[in-house]
Amino acid sequence: MSWLKILFYCCISVVVFAVSSYFAMSILLREQGTITCPDIVGKELSDAKRLAHGKDLFVVISKYEKRKDVPYNYIISQRPEPNMPVRKGRTLSVIVSEGPLLIDIPLVTDHTLTYAEETLKERFIPVKQVINVPDGSVGTVVAQAPKSGQNIVDEEGVTLFLGSKQRRFFLMPDLIGKSVVEVVSELETKQIKYNVTYVDKPGRPLKTILETSIPSRTLFGEDEILEIKAVGG
Repeated sequence: MSWLKILFYCCISVVVFAVSSYFAMSILLREQGTITCPDIVGKELSDAKRLAHGKDLFVVISKYEKRKDVPYNYIISQRPEPNMPVRKGRTLSVIVSEGPLLIDIPLVTDHTLTYAEETLKERFIPVKQVINVPDGSVGTVVAQAPKSGQNIVDEEGVTLFLGSKQRRFFLMPDLIGKSVVEVVSELETKQIKYNVTYVDKPGRPLKTILETSIPSRTLFGEDEILEIKAVGG
């Protein structure tokens, strides 16, 4: 029976030690204070440090990691994880993105295309596209996207809208058999480019149109040249 007593006393000792340790740790934790770990993933590093310090916590960078989908200096992950109970004064270990870098877009509207391209190039911002739009300020950048003051990542670009002369269109009438003199006068009034070629056609009235390079009832632009073949002699 003596060995049973010894076993009993050993069990009692273990239980007493476990209970006393539990209460000692509980008292220690209450004295030190525990809080819920804040979620700082996705925040800029300085903002994350400010949030952590407000809860008596510290932030240390474990490493930087190249990430195209996370802006520069933003937190990718943290340890301990968010919403875990932690002691005040604890240090949070974070992984921070080292790219792509956010770039502030300069104002390049109301300037020439050359000025706009050089200004963007100085900041390593590519020109994504140049779109010509009808505007009185021909040759001037009339708009940009994104607008100035906005941020983009370093691999994105800017679209420039360049003022250009508005292109006019005309509906081609049926000129066959018409007088070249009258038609040419109308073309010059509307500033339409043309070229007249005369050919011999016995029996046909002189200075009348035989055919045109643009069919009737067809739309054509002002920069197109209308070729006219007429009766000469």
